[in-house]
Amino acid sequence: MNRLYLLGFIRNCMELPSEPPFSVELTTVGVHSVIWCKSPKELFTTKQDFLAAMLQWLEQLRHFQLTVLPIQSGVSVSNEVHLVEFLETYKRELDLSLDKVEGCSEYCLTLMKRKQEFAQADYSALRENVQGGKEYLERMRIWHQLVEKEVRQDREVISQFCLRLTPWIKECWSEPTQIRRAEINMGFLVPNALGEEFINELEILLDEVDFADEWTGPWPPFHFSSFSLKPESFLVHESLDWG
Repeated sequence: MNRLYLLGFIRNCMELPSEPPFSVELTTVGVHSVIWCKSPKELFTTKQDFLAAMLQWLEQLRHFQLTVLPIQSGVSVSNEVHLVEFLETYKRELDLSLDKVEGCSEYCLTLMKRKQEFAQADYSALRENVQGGKEYLERMRIWHQLVEKEVRQDREVISQFCLRLTPWIKECWSEPTQIRRAEINMGFLVPNALGEEFINELEILLDEVDFADEWTGPWPPFHFSSFSLKPESFLVHESLDWG
């Protein structure tokens, strides 16, 4: 059965970039629209082809100055009638979520740790050649101190970036601090009008810290959308595995 694959939501929009093979459609009720396309398996031969086309389409959205509320991947419906029903049911939730991110884009930042002191103290190595319980407890004490130090350092870095960039961001996001992770991942919700100033300050800050780094954006606000789908009989989670 041919299905409609959901891409996101948008408000007050009449037209979107749409070029074969990635042709998108709008189903609209009032001011809200669902963005959808045919099932990716109908349009592309591999998942990589679909993702490449998707990225190109997201890049085109930048030039239209449109705010798209992302939806979790792999959701489809069998009939456009269900999309109308969906928009009528979730009008309030969509307005609340779109109000939060309207006129904003997400920028993603990955900081690669150059020096990991904790990597020198592998947990399994600490258990080797232990001469007794007292020595084992002392090694565990050192290990926990190193863990606490690494977590504290990561949190300080996250706080440094969020505070420094506060004038140019509406909100920031970071992955929960975990030990032994080689990178720190953050996201920033940036008003489009402040995008250039944000990038300038971000690059200045990156020059000041001892990290290899990679940042991308602007993207739709994937990490800042408060909208979540509730179970509905007509919503199907479609596997994007081409086999």
